[in-house]
Amino acid sequence: MKTNKEQPKTIIDYAMWLHVKTSSWVAGMIGPMVFNYGTNDRNWGLSTTDLLKYPEGSLGKALGVFLQEHDVDILKGAEYHDIQHVLLGYSISFKDEVALQFFLHGNGKKSFASFSTRIGAWLLLPTQWKYLNEAYERGKRCKDITKLNYKALLYDDFSHIKATLFA
Repeated sequence: MKTNKEQPKTIIDYAMWLHVKTSSWVAGMIGPMVFNYGTNDRNWGLSTTDLLKYPEGSLGKALGVFLQEHDVDILKGAEYHDIQHVLLGYSISFKDEVALQFFLHGNGKKSFASFSTRIGAWLLLPTQWKYLNEAYERGKRCKDITKLNYKALLYDDFSHIKATLFA
């Protein structure tokens, strides 16, 4: 996960900067364990280069472009998570990683990751409570995405898939 490179100017800025750095480090340590051992999804065997070869307008192409724009590689075993960022419009910032977990919890995903992220966020991100609650409510309004087979949707029209989620 990328973090803001701007130097903190005040004690509050420094505290937030330190929090984001620490949280990013923890996420980097825990994420691979969750995705490798905490999920039934398995590596799709696709790289960003492979995804960029999908047809224009497809979900696969949109995922490839998203990864390329953020200068990250697809995390093996977590491809579905990366697609959720694309479909739901959340960046890879720390705040949006947390918001995605709030969305998923509102959408019905009751996992250790979503539960623990919600607890931690209420304690550590008090300035983001409104944004996070909006993500939770948005998840409640969205069609259930927990059962989607994202790999089977890679050739499908990205705009159409996105539109049907909130129809």
